[in-house]
Amino acid sequence: MRKVIFYFSPCGNTKAVADIINRYYGGDILMQELTTPTMDVIIDSETLVFFCYPVYAGRIPKPMYDRMNQVKGNNTPCVNVAVFGNRAVDDALIEMQDVARQSGFVTVGGCEIVAPHSIDPSFGANRPDASDIAKIEDFLKKLDEKEALTEVKMPGNPEYAKKKPMDLPLYPKPSKECIGCGICYKYCPAGAINAKRMKTYKRKCISCMRCVSMCSTETRTVNLPMRVVASAYLKKFCSDRKEPKFYL
Repeated sequence: MRKVIFYFSPCGNTKAVADIINRYYGGDILMQELTTPTMDVIIDSETLVFFCYPVYAGRIPKPMYDRMNQVKGNNTPCVNVAVFGNRAVDDALIEMQDVARQSGFVTVGGCEIVAPHSIDPSFGANRPDASDIAKIEDFLKKLDEKEALTEVKMPGNPEYAKKKPMDLPLYPKPSKECIGCGICYKYCPAGAINAKRMKTYKRKCISCMRCVSMCSTETRTVNLPMRVVASAYLKKFCSDRKEPKFYL
């Protein structure tokens, strides 16, 4: 069966997980980035699709709704790969299953994979490690051996849309030394940056930190007091090692 990987990866951690899947299959899988808007594409039922995406406050990134409107399946089997910063996946898998279903996909498997946290990479540092990779490869082996790819119910609260998200309102902003090159504006997955002044639209920002990681002059940051508060908050939930989970 032909395979395709779609990935939403603002800071590269989710792509690293997608690369592990690709390498398992010999490195020949077609990979398509969804971090920024892409062209419309239709996938037939004879293709197995992997949707790889980060988890923010227990939910899928808001721009994924728009991206999934551009990817259409035809009763196409998919595996949803939720990448999280060593806290929890919460409802991201069941939310993605609903979104994928609306786009014509049938969820036949799911993964919860740990990677460095986007806000404080010390949590989940060096993950996925050798142990994680071995477990991912074992899951893929079992997936390939499965006789029939049938729908698998993903974990989570079906009423996720009614829950108040555990949000960390961290909004990067330019310092006085910002040269206005526009890289952050061009590559922001949420369209949350002003094109002229490089300031952040807080109502759009998803706190993915892509603009910070891509800033060539290191002049785009979150202010220090907020970083300290965020790290203290994350320490309560992200310090103990979490293990990957798989659903098949």
